[in-house]
Amino acid sequence: MAAIGVLAKEAADRELLGLMLGELGHSVEGAGRLEEAIEFARERKTRAFLLVDGGGADAEILTREMIRAYPLMPVVVALKVRDASRAVALMRVGASEVVAPPWTPEDLKASVSKGLRFQGTVVTVSNIAPRRNSPIWYALSVALFLAAGLGVASLKRVEKNQAAAAARVDRWELPVRHPAGLAYDGKSLWLVEWFTQSFYSLSPSDTTVQLVRHLTAETPVAAAFTAEAMWTVSADGTVIRRMRDDKMTPLTRYPRSAPNSAGLAFDGLYLWTLDSRAKVLRKHLVDRELTVLSTYKWRGAKPAGLVFDGRTLWTLDAADRRLQRHGLERPEEIIGALPLPEYAEGAYIPTGVSWDGTRFWTVGEATDGRGPARLVRHQAESF
Repeated sequence: MAAIGVLAKEAADRELLGLMLGELGHSVEGAGRLEEAIEFARERKTRAFLLVDGGGADAEILTREMIRAYPLMPVVVALKVRDASRAVALMRVGASEVVAPPWTPEDLKASVSKGLRFQGTVVTVSNIAPRRNSPIWYALSVALFLAAGLGVASLKRVEKNQAAAAARVDRWELPVRHPAGLAYDGKSLWLVEWFTQSFYSLSPSDTTVQLVRHLTAETPVAAAFTAEAMWTVSADGTVIRRMRDDKMTPLTRYPRSAPNSAGLAFDGLYLWTLDSRAKVLRKHLVDRELTVLSTYKWRGAKPAGLVFDGRTLWTLDAADRRLQRHGLERPEEIIGALPLPEYAEGAYIPTGVSWDGTRFWTVGEATDGRGPARLVRHQAESF
């Protein structure tokens, strides 16, 4: 197959993309800096380059420089964050294809293969020009016309996706100010609000309030659902197993079994809690005492949420504004991360996270504490 270069500032990105391209049969060379990439292309006759946009690298600048050095070599850009306007900008500066996250071998194969097919045509000067009505002239004209048409169609497709993304609503203001957590019961989102000691059932389609349940004897901070029950945890660490009815009827209480809780999750067998003060994850056996089976050190700055996506655990780091992925076998290790650019401006602090089977949702509190809470549906999928 082809010799492909990978230019990414972060070594983990180079390794991941290199493995994927290697599985597709390509010979891969990785580079952390532009100078290395240009040297690789010269020495190893690289046929295409895959650049990573993000992680401290600006692919727009890198694309311009690579094309200036090697005008006929296709450049494919892999985005770390879904952004239609960014994709359009990269296509305009010369990127042949843009790959959106999460990266998969299938997407890389399609994009790199397309770039190699339209790698460019080397034109040499001939003393005798073909006659205007020769077959060569017509074939060249048709090829140039088709190539131009494909480029325009690709640009229009990206611009169309950008317009659709702009029209889609992914952020909503909520009628509360102090959200503490978020949960999903299979049909509705449940917002936990500590200040008013309330639970709000929200429609995922338009976030309208379907049900409000006020608790007078406790201050809820997190919730999770199983097929048979609703689990909640209060500020004093008391975990309560409840019926899945409109009254949230209590069934079993576990006093002070989850102190300083920043999140609650159920993996199908065990209940998990996240202690924000001790910064530990705890795995509980669902028995009469909610026995702690294991404790794992949590690595991050400010724990704010916990969720299970059907395969792995994710924790929310409010300080770094990202989701951290943890395997069930070694939860103390971070095996992946998803940044949350929706909080980059600093107006909101994420305080809870949920997973609806397809997308992550987070809820944030206004930094000044006076504005309405914000609900965000994230476009980045689990991986």
